[in-house]
Amino acid sequence: MTTGGRRAALRRGWRRGRRTLIPFGVVLVLFVATLVTHAVDTPDSGDADFLSPVSDAAIGSARLADVLRGQGVTVVRHTDPRTALTDSGGATLFVPAAEYLDPQSVGALRSLPASTRIVLVDPPARALRGAGVPLLRGDRRWATAPVSSGGCGIPGITEAGASAARRQSYVVEETFTGGYDACYDRSVLRFGYPQEVVVVGAADPFLNGRLDEHANRAFAAGLLATRPKLVWLDLHERFQPPEQPLPTYTPEESEPETYERPTTNPQEQYTQPPGGRDGPPGEARGGDDGDSASITDAFPPWVWAMLATLGAALLLLLLWAGRRLGPAVTEPLPVEVRSGETVLGRGRLYQRARARGPAAEVLRQAALRRIEPALGLDDEHGPADVVAAVAQRTGRDPAQVDGLLYGPAPEHDHELLDLARGLHTVADEVGGVVPAGPSRDTPPGSAGPDQGEPR
Repeated sequence: MTTGGRRAALRRGWRRGRRTLIPFGVVLVLFVATLVTHAVDTPDSGDADFLSPVSDAAIGSARLADVLRGQGVTVVRHTDPRTALTDSGGATLFVPAAEYLDPQSVGALRSLPASTRIVLVDPPARALRGAGVPLLRGDRRWATAPVSSGGCGIPGITEAGASAARRQSYVVEETFTGGYDACYDRSVLRFGYPQEVVVVGAADPFLNGRLDEHANRAFAAGLLATRPKLVWLDLHERFQPPEQPLPTYTPEESEPETYERPTTNPQEQYTQPPGGRDGPPGEARGGDDGDSASITDAFPPWVWAMLATLGAALLLLLLWAGRRLGPAVTEPLPVEVRSGETVLGRGRLYQRARARGPAAEVLRQAALRRIEPALGLDDEHGPADVVAAVAQRTGRDPAQVDGLLYGPAPEHDHELLDLARGLHTVADEVGGVVPAGPSRDTPPGSAGPDQGEPR
């Protein structure tokens, strides 16, 4: 094959394949864009920079730590949960990645004194249960959204304003009857006894890259600056405790044991989360870990985004590959069939089936479609009006006209043939094709002008 022939073959192959390649290219671009957008919006908690007080990266929190130090708060960083728990008496314990805590450390959160404020960022259901926090995970957004505080009563952020805290919402367990504070569209909740625990449903307000957005700075600093000391647990991998007893905090005799009472009265046992979820929370947990409130929570959000993207791409592919309907094209028939032969064929089918009644009905309806427009009757006319008008127009006996147009079905073939001739003659008389009068009727059993030669 010559070079020109190969090029022509390649061009033909491209023309044939582009109808499929282009839609799949669009699908690939949308898929990659979706994954990149989600990856940028969702930092990995396993990254060493994630909410670290010593990291200047966009997902770090060094700027927030500097803000807190500027407000006179002592920031102490720990990477060991045991030392962080021991050092958190009378301080604020900030846990950005509670999913990496071991069960012993999670259970030890219950033994902290009431003077300690515990701040958990997007904790899993396992950590909530282990720490004794009566919360269930509710609806989760694909991306974080800024929301207003809505008259928040949590100390430290009562006047913080709108913040990017709405990603994971929470529902209070139906068995809990105590008081609590719920803010930011139920994405930030606080419990004041036996120890003060604040749960935040998004990490965005604490990030370096988003600290200056909305009121994130006031929100994050307000939550973490209520105590003169902040214990920051900088943990980015699952902690494996040694096989020895976990140290617990023992308060000194001179240290007061106080706690801040909730600013709101006890609310109802169960409050339905935004977006609506059928049934009480206890029925929607499912599984052992309680992370899945419904089937939409059984998979990561990016799975549903990918499915939606693939569905949209499939629709585009169908629209691209679908054949457009053009104008109607006339094609010559392979065989021409005369109308007389078609009528004769249908008549023989009726004759073979002995369907004289349906055949007579077809003939009468065809005759009426010719007669009624010629008479000029209104839309509400009945059979009696048609019979009277035909009798007046043709001079025929009304009984004869009624028998032709609305009479009983013929019982024999010759009666059906006479009926066809009579209907044809009446229609011609009403339309003025032939003069009216009984002399134009063809005698029964004889060959009329429309009968043709017998076959």
